[in-house]
Amino acid sequence: MAEFPKLWRVKKSDSGVLCAMETHRPNATADQVLLDVVRSGVLAPSADNEHVFRFSVSEQSIDLWPSPEYSATLQRHRRVLGQLSLGAVVQNMTLRAGQLGFVVRVKWYFGANEGEGNGRLAKLILTPASGMSETAGLASVIPKRHTNRKMYFGPTLTQMEIATLQRQVNDTDAVRLIWPQGRERRRLLKLIWRAESARFLDQQLHQEIFSSIRFDLSWDKTSDWALPPGALEIELPMRPLFKALRSWPMMRMLNRLGVHHLVGLRAGLLPAWQAPGLGVIATTRAPVDGGAIEVGACMQRIWLSATQLGLSIQPLAASAVLPLRSESSDLTVDPATSDANNSWASIVPNATPLMVFRIGRAKPPSVISSRRPLSDYSWSG
Repeated sequence: MAEFPKLWRVKKSDSGVLCAMETHRPNATADQVLLDVVRSGVLAPSADNEHVFRFSVSEQSIDLWPSPEYSATLQRHRRVLGQLSLGAVVQNMTLRAGQLGFVVRVKWYFGANEGEGNGRLAKLILTPASGMSETAGLASVIPKRHTNRKMYFGPTLTQMEIATLQRQVNDTDAVRLIWPQGRERRRLLKLIWRAESARFLDQQLHQEIFSSIRFDLSWDKTSDWALPPGALEIELPMRPLFKALRSWPMMRMLNRLGVHHLVGLRAGLLPAWQAPGLGVIATTRAPVDGGAIEVGACMQRIWLSATQLGLSIQPLAASAVLPLRSESSDLTVDPATSDANNSWASIVPNATPLMVFRIGRAKPPSVISSRRPLSDYSWSG
């Protein structure tokens, strides 16, 4: 395998936040290059700061395997969220490999190919390229990308900014990026509010939220697994109430008074309404498994491109993926989500939305989640 002069060494800064340092290592081995590529994958976004993959390396390839938790996941919306994350992970790896001078060929084991991988999710095969990838600029901001849950402010996105973001999906035929305006934007805001409210109305969705938050940490500390509470950007006076909502009996009682609608307003409607831009990424593939991978990759390129432009992003996927929950489960979801498909058909005709995000300018986040050590993602099967 070719040798390249710069590798990232990912470490924690004094504040506990992951950062990447370029180190000059002209005699890097094949394994060192592969591990460096995997580190970039670990820096991709993940649901609740828990990646669904494990990895192994051999000569010029990287194998991705499902985590035990992901293997046991049966709910449709959780599977799709994992696929979105995997698409972002492999996109990061591909970008970093391209920056180091390699071309990546990816073999996915989904759908018709699922039985061929002996349990694998994907195999990435790296071969030396003739030069540096044109997307090296995106790779350079991988360590700087993060979720910002603060309130966003204007001005609205310029046509140049929108065109720059739109280019990140132009080469993917089955993926569409939509910027709802007018009536469609109002419909989207309503869907976001309903979906975020439903997450506090249903017991299992409620458990998904609060089991992923590290309430053992103070509000100014970060975490390399699950979500540190400070990253949620909850106002100081509201923090005791939010912690109290961990109790399902308490939440169920308050829901009789409509509190879930108030929580959904703060968690979804208000931040989305205030944001200068709302984007929707949809797939035209059916079923959506392969499409979710592509949407995740496009979302990551959009996010990295926004980072280059100095813009912040927060995914708001619930309104898109919660309707999938009923496809493989008889669990009850807020009836308000039952008409979501009709609303989505007017916003994104002839496609399935899988990601919603708000975008704009914001102050730096109070706390940024870090990542587990690379060794924690090593496959031991």
